[in-house]
Parts: sequence; structure tokens; C-alpha cells
Amino acid sequence: MARTLELLLHCWTLAALCVTFTAAGCGLAQPTWRLDGRCGHSFPLANGEPSTCDKRSERPCCSDFGYCGNSDSHCRCEDCVDYRAIFQGCVQRYSGLKGVIESQEYPAPYPANTECCYDIQRPDDSYCGVKLYFDHFDVEGSMEPFCQRDWLAAEYCVPEKGARMCGNLTGTVHEFLYQPGSSALRLSFRSDTYNLHSGFHIRYELLRSCRAPYADPMPTAIPGSGGALCYTKVTNRKGTINTPYFPNNYPNEVDCVYEFERNNSLVCGVRMRSRVFELQEPFTSPFGGACTDFFHCPGCGYLCGSVEYSWVARFQPDATAIKFHFHSDEADTSKGFMATFEQIYDCD
Repeated sequence: MARTLELLLHCWTLAALCVTFTAAGCGLAQPTWRLDGRCGHSFPLANGEPSTCDKRSERPCCSDFGYCGNSDSHCRCEDCVDYRAIFQGCVQRYSGLKGVIESQEYPAPYPANTECCYDIQRPDDSYCGVKLYFDHFDVEGSMEPFCQRDWLAAEYCVPEKGARMCGNLTGTVHEFLYQPGSSALRLSFRSDTYNLHSGFHIRYELLRSCRAPYADPMPTAIPGSGGALCYTKVTNRKGTINTPYFPNNYPNEVDCVYEFERNNSLVCGVRMRSRVFELQEPFTSPFGGACTDFFHCPGCGYLCGSVEYSWVARFQPDATAIKFHFHSDEADTSKGFMATFEQIYDCD
């Protein structure tokens, strides 16, 4: 069955109780500052990124000499960086079967330079996902090219840029899925410094029956394999995955599931890079492009054709695994794909 090439977005929410608190990076674990008080490009972190100053500490500013402090020579010089002015963080948690999510200060314009997370908690495993009703959604930017200024996104979806939502989406409805073992689904919102809009008012409800395409894909037998299911449980920290019979063409009418088991709770996601990716090209119709053979993260968008990608698929809070799905139809086939993967501890 043909599936839309557009990277589909699905969202949901839970309500009743909302707790708000500040966070240094949307609730993510890795700090971006050093313990020795140095900062800037000359004093990078272990991952090579420039270090910052902790905006919540007594030394929130980086001087032009690369020291964190709070004096005018740290905060007000020409090349100083005051991290209190750059980032305003928030995390909101929702517990309840239905509720409302709003941008900060709604219906007034949302603040500049903001990063917020909205964690929609999962009462138990009987709930598969969340449905979101965009009663009002006005966020700067357009879906092309991929919401580069302000956006709301489901963090676990990849390709990440294709999972962003912006522009005027009032009246639309979306669904997102919980990952295996997850305790919450996380939406993230980011804004820049320009052209702030009125934001969003979103109703959500938890779902026990999820209708997103291939919400829970089931592996099928690989033709010519004697009945072996096309299912791979990935327990290694790094390695490769591929379509059946790669580098030869993959078979028709097959569904493959690749389930990445989370090594430990400190792992934040799986980095994946394509080495070869050649699926059937999408066909075009008056309604847009569509994939007949595709690779995707269930509940997110679809990839097909010949592409190169490098992405990080994040684990939802407390999730034990991430699943990916490959589907081929009854028509023509192609070479397929091979991708490298690595479970990582820093997803920023």
C-alpha cells in the first residue's frame, strides 16, 4: 500500500496535573559547562563543542578571556556572553488521560530564545499513544524548508527536521506513539529571537488503540529463508543493519522490524548513518509524493528512493527500546540499505 512520502507528524497529550520547572537543556542530562570555570571555543567539552556557563549558577556569563563570572567584565563586554539572556528553559509534565498544552504566555506571543519540553506521561502499557488536536497553532516559519526558526517537534522522530511543526496548523490533528517501556512522550518547543507569534493551544488525549500507519509493525517471513522472520533485536552498542539479502535486491512483500534495545538508562539515543540507501523511488500523484517501499520509525515519517542521512533517534523517558520498520510491496525492488548505528550518551 502506498504511504505518503511527506514526513507525517502525530502528537498527543495528557493533562490533570502540570508541574513546571527550569531545566538546563529541555530536561536532558548532559551539562554544557565545565567544572573548572572555563568557557568558550578555546575550552571545548569532551565532544568538541564550545563550553558554556551554567546560567543558574553564580557565574552565568563568559568573559572574552574564557572565564565564567558575574561582573561587568564577564557579562557586559563586547565579546562577553550572558547565558541568562540566551536560554530560557522549561519542562512541563502532564499526568491525566486528557488535557491542554499551551505555549508560554499564551495567548500572548511566546518568549524569545526559549526551549520547552512537554512530557505526556503514560499511566501503563495499555496506552499506545497520544492524539493532539491543534485548536490554535501559530508558530513562526513554514514546513519548507523544515521549520528552521521556531518549531514544535516529537523528539524521538527521525529525520528530526522533518518531524518539526511550524506555521499555521490550526485545525489539524496528529498522533504520536509511545516507545516500548516508555513512561512519557516528549514534545519539545524552540524559539529564536525574531518575529514571535501567538503560539499554540493543543488538546490531547491518551489512546489505547492507535491508528497511525504501521503503528505496531509485525515482521513477516523472509522469502527463500525457510520461514525465518525478518526481525532483528539489536543488543550491541554499535554495528550495522541492512535489508534482507543486501547487497542483492531485497524481496517483495516483506516487513522487517529492527528493535534497538537500550543498553542502559544513561544512553539517550541511537545515532544512525546510511552507507547505502536505495529503495524504490516515490511515485507522484495529484496529492503529492508517496512511498511504496519505505524505512521509518513507527509513528513518524517515511524514507524511500536514494538518500543519504545521519540522524539521532532519541529514547523517550524510561523507554527500553526503539523500533524501526522496513516495508516492501508486491512490485519492483531495489538494492536496499545498509546503515551504521551507535548508542550514544550525548544527543545534543
